[in-house]
Amino acid sequence: MTNTNQHFREIIKRRTDFPSLGRTHNGYPLAYLDGPGGTQVPQQVIDAIVKYYKTCNANHNGRFITSQMSDALIEKSREAMAFLLNAEGAGNISFGANMTTLTFSLSKAIGNILKPGEEVIIT
Repeated sequence: MTNTNQHFREIIKRRTDFPSLGRTHNGYPLAYLDGPGGTQVPQQVIDAIVKYYKTCNANHNGRFITSQMSDALIEKSREAMAFLLNAEGAGNISFGANMTTLTFSLSKAIGNILKPGEEVIIT
């Protein structure tokens, strides 16, 4: 088997992880071209979200066991992201609703301190 065939098979296999990519309309596969605001997620993400809602969906920093479980999960997630991104620590990792909301909040936070000619680069 050639590397191209192996690569193609791996792509097909990965596509099956994303339930939305199996949908069709009028017999044709759907194309999702809506950008980051509509990013499709694999089944593992769907399962993790369902588990969170079933077991520890609660206000953060509360005294309830579900709040404590949620806080622990978020901290574990920050640690994992810090490792993945080679950040100095979990305290440097922040999560938000989505990139649009985060970018808007960032622009409001730094908009009054930037001077003409200064730049912000986001990757």
